[in-house]
Amino acid sequence: MADPDVELYVAARKPPVRAVLSALRELVGRTLPEAVEGMKWGAPVYYDPAGEAIIYLYGGKDHAHLGFVQGAGLDDPDGILKGRGESGRHVKCPAGEALPEAKLVRLLNQCAGNT
Repeated sequence: MADPDVELYVAARKPPVRAVLSALRELVGRTLPEAVEGMKWGAPVYYDPAGEAIIYLYGGKDHAHLGFVQGAGLDDPDGILKGRGESGRHVKCPAGEALPEAKLVRLLNQCAGNT
């Protein structure tokens, strides 16, 4: 079920970024139907069935991020994960560009333990 606060977050973004966020939400929902959508850290977050935050979204000026809370531990043969923190990584998805869906699905399945 869509979280109303996430709906407000997405609606507050400019149309090109809103479209990317909507596409990412749909991809996460389709790939990880057991994930629960909510808000944390001021952004949309997806929780696993145990209640752990595993994925987040961020809407920037001209892009969106699909973030992985424990992304540093994911296998990323395509080199699309960015970030230098201890654990988190993200994929930058520019507005107006096609999402690398197959690559994102592989990462989503890994972070949910579906590999």
